[in-house]
Amino acid sequence: MLNIMDNLTLSYFAPSTANGERRASEIGKIAVGSGYKMKLFYAESSSQLDFLLACHRDSAVIVDCTIPNDLSDSTVYPLLTAQINMLDHVLVISDSVLPLNITPQRNRGEAEEVLDWVATQLKDLSAHEYYPRIPLEKIEDLDVYRLQIEEMWNSSIELHNSVNSSRKRVMVSYRNTHSAEVGAFCKLEEAKGEVEIKVLPPGSLCGDYEALSPMRRWMLVGLLEDHIRSVDEVWVYKTDNYLDSWWTIAELIMVANVNYSSENKKQVRVYDASLGRFLDSVPPEFSVEMSLEQHKRMARYLSNTRPDTMGPECLEQIKKLRMIAKLLKFSTKKMRENIIEQLRPMLEQSVPLTIPEEERQQMIADTLKMYSDPKEMEQYVNDEVFKSEFWDRISYQVAKRTGAMKNGRIDVDAFMQVPMKEITKYSEDDFDKAAGKEETLVIQDDFTCKKYAVYRGSQRYLWLATRMGQPTVKSAPGLGVIHVFNLKEA
Repeated sequence: MLNIMDNLTLSYFAPSTANGERRASEIGKIAVGSGYKMKLFYAESSSQLDFLLACHRDSAVIVDCTIPNDLSDSTVYPLLTAQINMLDHVLVISDSVLPLNITPQRNRGEAEEVLDWVATQLKDLSAHEYYPRIPLEKIEDLDVYRLQIEEMWNSSIELHNSVNSSRKRVMVSYRNTHSAEVGAFCKLEEAKGEVEIKVLPPGSLCGDYEALSPMRRWMLVGLLEDHIRSVDEVWVYKTDNYLDSWWTIAELIMVANVNYSSENKKQVRVYDASLGRFLDSVPPEFSVEMSLEQHKRMARYLSNTRPDTMGPECLEQIKKLRMIAKLLKFSTKKMRENIIEQLRPMLEQSVPLTIPEEERQQMIADTLKMYSDPKEMEQYVNDEVFKSEFWDRISYQVAKRTGAMKNGRIDVDAFMQVPMKEITKYSEDDFDKAAGKEETLVIQDDFTCKKYAVYRGSQRYLWLATRMGQPTVKSAPGLGVIHVFNLKEA
């Protein structure tokens, strides 16, 4: 193991652009002044392996995650691995909004200048050996030091939890239409000094009037679950329209999903805005009961829509699996057993450890079961998450109240069915054309038919990991663009 206090090293990963070079020069001066020996990696001439080795070896790693206006320009995103979100000494800077799934351990405040923040973080890292580094020099070392690498990840997570342990961590669940009063409420509660509150800004994941495909809806629910896992309590800001939205109900269901298999249960408290106080207990309409089968089904939705494990190319893989399913019908039991014996260690190595353990094990179990039983494989490849309309067609709530409510209570089965039940006849291209021509679209459900004007919203981004040495998206390597369409009733 390396003693970082004796030899401060810094790896800096920058886009191969003029702005990237300018920022690298500025950071280099700070690094030298802080006692670090800096090595510079430009995106066009570096690899994922360079990034992975640096993250475990160096005293500090800085990554310039700026997204350019022209997405064909150089970025660092094809180089990144999950360690960017996992390790405390990996610092992320950017002159633009970050992708939704880039969530580093250390965050720069909105009022802090980039260079001042970097200088402060480097000073802190040089003064504290929060956990030891690992002398990785080549790809073979990743296997040699596998246990130490996992210990390093765990140490970083424990460090993050201990830093925030003095105050209770809270996430507030609310309707976007009440964001101003929620902001005032949070300031009053934080002023008491007992809680640290996380409030996702309106539209940071999804706005009230956005139209998305079922795949995108589930993918964002997975990102929402990641936020919930990072807090101790979820506070419901109860308003008359809270239970009308599939998205606010998603937050309550994700609490139940996390709690199903976790020893550290997330508590739910309900603040009644009309009364101006917390309720003594959670009202029945805000309670969620989840069965084992529902929990397993939820794991399937989440694991099959995560941006770090699935991407547009997966539909091509499913086509191949459908061919394998046909072949398995005619294979012997011995042949299937040999496939399983070879497949298990490969899956254990390839399924990312950063995925919540239960989702990870569910992915492995589903895959093994699928290969051992031709009927299971056929059922798997015909799952709705692999249907083209799940990925390509737009889903939208026309009714005032979501179909996730049944008899005045949250219904988990109904919730899971909503994205496909609300599917429209339109693709993303149809929405894009309508927005460009200022045309209206007719959207209907079983009971309601409405006309909507379509407007383009601000684009959001996802980091899509390089897989098998190839970027997932060719036009904007390492980045997925979420095209946002806002609807207004015409």
